[in-house]
Amino acid sequence: MPFLLRFLPITLALLMLMGCEQPQAQSNDTTRPVKLMTLASANADALRQFPARVEASKRSNLSFRMAGELLALNVSPGQRVSEGEVIARIDDRNAQSELDSARSRLELAEAMLERMRYTLERGAVSQSQFDEAESEWRAARATFEQAQEQVSHTQLRAPYDGVIAQVPVDNRQIVQVQETVAVIQQPGKLDVVFHLPEQIVQRMPRNNGSPLGDELAYEVRFGNSDKPYLAQLASYTTQASAQSLAYEVTLTLPQPDDITLLDGMSANVRLDLSALQPNSATPVWHLPPEAVSYAGDDPDQAQVWRYTGADHVEAVPVSVGPLTSQGLEVSGDLAAGERIVAAGAHRVTADIKVTPWEKEQGL
Repeated sequence: MPFLLRFLPITLALLMLMGCEQPQAQSNDTTRPVKLMTLASANADALRQFPARVEASKRSNLSFRMAGELLALNVSPGQRVSEGEVIARIDDRNAQSELDSARSRLELAEAMLERMRYTLERGAVSQSQFDEAESEWRAARATFEQAQEQVSHTQLRAPYDGVIAQVPVDNRQIVQVQETVAVIQQPGKLDVVFHLPEQIVQRMPRNNGSPLGDELAYEVRFGNSDKPYLAQLASYTTQASAQSLAYEVTLTLPQPDDITLLDGMSANVRLDLSALQPNSATPVWHLPPEAVSYAGDDPDQAQVWRYTGADHVEAVPVSVGPLTSQGLEVSGDLAAGERIVAAGAHRVTADIKVTPWEKEQGL
């Protein structure tokens, strides 16, 4: 009996090793859970939206050329005005006084010039005296015209037919030279301004010296509306902002008839960037880097694993492009709606069984 007890631990150890080897022999028959992703429409991530704002195509800040007290303010925001209509008027008493003095000097110079002409014809004065009188008359006339212009500057008139957008001053206040009294904008066309990141600008080809030309179609949506409006490129900056590293782009479009748009309203610009792909006819997909494997027979050939159902996957050769913010660009024999192994592709082989990994509730 002591002899049997002595070999009992050895026997138990052998039994445990035999028990551990049993599952290992069956490991090839087990099903491995894999994380899958469904491919969306080809180049779907090429559709990008950028926040924008509405601006009037023709917009002017109206101001006086001279300082003075604002005596009349004839407009309010939203009011339509005609070209030449008086927008505002400042105190013109000093200007009128200067004009009256200049008129008197001009009349005196004109009378003196007529007398000098009469006496010159009779030889009573010399030609130099007449020339001096004529010079004084010319100076008086110039002073009078300047005084007339100063009086006209006391009235602010609309430079064209338009709508008053802002009136940032109050009546009876003292306004300074070049201080904005009213903002006028011309209806009919609108500008939409947004910023384009430098990463996108770098991918744009230069045609006729312009990288933002015919390759892109600009669709604009205003506020919460989903209705698109087509816009054309108007201008863009050639230097990026130091803060955002983005370029300001201005689009123009006619004023829509079915929506009221005012200066400063929000908008969204939608761009289809698929035209910027080197081969836009070839679908391009963006996958996580972990979905691409080089573990096939050819170490230089990238591949992804397509889930075929029934616990099986198959390798699909792909061409790999650059790594972007949306993922790794790949192209190959793939189609929208197919499910691809999204992680751990280098550990997957064609002879293993897989099952889609479902995230458990609460995890």
